[in-house]
Amino acid sequence: MRILLVLVVTAALAVAVYPVLFPSVELEAVSRPGAVTLVGDSLNVGIAPYLREELADWTIEAHDRVGRGTAEGVDELRRLGRALAPIVVVSLGTNDPDGSESQFRALVAEALDLAGGRCVLWATIVRDGTPRTGFNEILADARGRQANLRLVEWAELVETDGAVLAADLVHGTGEGYARRAEETARAARACPEG
Repeated sequence: MRILLVLVVTAALAVAVYPVLFPSVELEAVSRPGAVTLVGDSLNVGIAPYLREELADWTIEAHDRVGRGTAEGVDELRRLGRALAPIVVVSLGTNDPDGSESQFRALVAEALDLAGGRCVLWATIVRDGTPRTGFNEILADARGRQANLRLVEWAELVETDGAVLAADLVHGTGEGYARRAEETARAARACPEG
């Protein structure tokens, strides 16, 4: 029993003293590789290659479709079920019709229910060069009620720097997608481990 106690104390001391005795030795970064599932529309398609660069050691599975509306995206979340990664990157709402905010609110709630306790990163929405205020307010309200929801502030980025938005006033430029991916990666790294 004493030998075991001595071994445990010695190991604990070695771990505590090592960085002090050898400060020039870099310890492995605390960054952990993770897994991400993308479910969205063409804006997620646009960030995917940049996100793969930002999260190079992560597993990234994309389930995006050009032109996808929120209802179809929620169906995809339901279909994926338990196969969803611990972090879900959502880009939905851009293709929904004007005046469908009440339906969008219900679909956001359903999407968050389907995600369970997973960290959900949802990009704020821009269409025709301006933020979709009603949709973004719904996302902000949901964030206030759901601790696992984080917003990627695409609308704010577009308002701050119009160069990130393509001529069609919906999609990103190469620089825009790269910056959106950078913000998405930053949010993903901040998600709690789970």
